[in-house]
Amino acid sequence: MGDIVSVETFWKIFLFAHFLLGVGLLAAVTLQSIAVLLPAPQAATAGGVLGHLRPVPAASFATLIVLLYVPNFLLGAFVYIKYRTYVRIPMEQLSYLWTVGGFEFKEHIISMGLALLPAYWYFWQQPQSGQHARVRVALTLFLAVAVWYAFISGHVANDFRGVGS
Repeated sequence: MGDIVSVETFWKIFLFAHFLLGVGLLAAVTLQSIAVLLPAPQAATAGGVLGHLRPVPAASFATLIVLLYVPNFLLGAFVYIKYRTYVRIPMEQLSYLWTVGGFEFKEHIISMGLALLPAYWYFWQQPQSGQHARVRVALTLFLAVAVWYAFISGHVANDFRGVGS
């Protein structure tokens, strides 16, 4: 692979792919959260931006979220190797302990989200059933918080050294 692109360029491309998947996941989970929290009224004549978002069925995002979450998790796990060796050590040496701790929490919350994905997908398979509506809302909101937190804390950690540092 070193003959085609330099190591630095490879990591930039890899991190950018991780970023693109993250933005797609962020959009899908945010739109599903809006659809869950603000269900469409019977008459779909609500105005404004939120009125146009609400008619999208929340269940239509479930498979997309799973299909974006898993590859993004795997890309993040691969990028984590670079973080552990080139970013975390200088952060600790410079006493950026809040940044390190925030990123450590990101690892945990994203792993919990991955563990909950099968349940999340299962409960969204029969969305017309009101039997598990609260479970669907709770799982969706947990994933939304986890994805937003991961996105923000990932950028904070990236901004410490930058992509090409």
